[in-house]
Amino acid sequence: MNSAISTRRRPKTSTMSRIILLISFFILIGRLLFIIPGAIEHHQQKKAIPEPVTLSTSDSR
Repeated sequence: MNSAISTRRRPKTSTMSRIILLISFFILIGRLLFIIPGAIEHHQQKKAIPEPVTLSTSDSR
């Protein structure tokens, strides 16, 4: 009876951890690839139109 139970073992914890980490890594890379074009466009627009410089006074007591 013991030999039947030992032959049907679950996958090792390290294997499952590697699979989960690999899936998470692919999700992260996919999100980065999805976001990069928008971030570049936003950066270029921000560089093209500089924000006006406002002078603040510290006399507001």
